[in-house]
Amino acid sequence: TGINLPPQQRRVGYVPQDYALFSHLTVAENIAFGLYGRPRAQIRAIVEEMLTLVELSGLGGRLPDELSGGQQQRVALARALARRPDVLLLDEPFAALDAPVREQLRHQVRDVQRRLELPMLFITHDLAEAHTVAGQIAVYNRGHILQIGPINAVLAHPADLHVARAVGTRNMLTGRVIEHTARQLTVQVGDAVLFTPPYPFEVGAGVYLCIRPERIMLHRKDRPPGRRFNMFSGQIVGEKNGGLNVTLLFKSSVNLNSPDPIFDLQIEMPVYIYERLGLSCDRTWDISISPQSIHVIGAPPLNGQSSV
Repeated sequence: TGINLPPQQRRVGYVPQDYALFSHLTVAENIAFGLYGRPRAQIRAIVEEMLTLVELSGLGGRLPDELSGGQQQRVALARALARRPDVLLLDEPFAALDAPVREQLRHQVRDVQRRLELPMLFITHDLAEAHTVAGQIAVYNRGHILQIGPINAVLAHPADLHVARAVGTRNMLTGRVIEHTARQLTVQVGDAVLFTPPYPFEVGAGVYLCIRPERIMLHRKDRPPGRRFNMFSGQIVGEKNGGLNVTLLFKSSVNLNSPDPIFDLQIEMPVYIYERLGLSCDRTWDISISPQSIHVIGAPPLNGQSSV
């Protein structure tokens, strides 16, 4: 049936994390390595095609040590594609590269994949990378797939707490359902009441409320309040500056049953908004959380303390 084959006979392209280029062979010879036994003219044509595909035309005669890290990664990609694989496997291929180079190669790999219509399995711990490259995402833990689906669906609706943590859901509050209607759930969270979309949990059920940090709204003080859902007042008690984005540590004026004694919620925003609002000096704010931004997961019975 052609299933139980030695690795070298399977039509699988593989790009390892450390590139695994042969240092004593030129770029062209590295790309041609898997084409042994074919006519020379055909090998030359395929190598030139691959060099053009990964934007390395004219560099076929160089040795790997004469290339940058990003160029070496493209050589490894070209070598994997040269044998016309049925599937391409990439194992954290950009982990050792600088951020600008990673960004460029993400888009290049995506474009190559779409141009060749080649199924690709791309292993990464970087959500931004997954967003750029992937059509679907699978969250793995100890050899098991916990959830698989379109990336935006997995981010918005993680199947359990393991998935929620893996995809960057940093706010997970424990609560108990106090009302269940066709339109919404009403959940007691500490001393507060939060409203969420309808989920199949009965009154009295313990639940986790999963809220992504970029989905929490900080309300400007120079604008009318308008209609607000799940609104709290509180203090910014700390922050983490990631360069492009800032994560605020927010302590609510009411108990939200948070697992952390210092803060209740993490709020993420671009640096320019942080600077425009003067958040380094003005620390007292109102926030709100849209019901549609809250994902509800079942939890064990509560005893009044968070078990996250």
